[in-house]
Amino acid sequence: MDAGKFNRLTLTQRADIVWQKGQFVDSVICKHYCLMLYSVQHQFIELYIDLRSQNIIWISLANEYDLEKFLTQIQIEV
Repeated sequence: MDAGKFNRLTLTQRADIVWQKGQFVDSVICKHYCLMLYSVQHQFIELYIDLRSQNIIWISLANEYDLEKFLTQIQIEV
């Protein structure tokens, strides 16, 4: 999935892809937003929900910087 092509889709089209093909990975709360991470076809998609309005406000392919928010919750013990 090409990032540019995906991000040019409407919010509704991007949401449809996530709901139909996505597998939930993790979520974090940041201020009044819930950031949700989904895996779709070996790529990660980040979805933002405004907790005040309960609306999806943004969906995009996640880059390395985006993934850092989720990695802070992972604890690996050796």
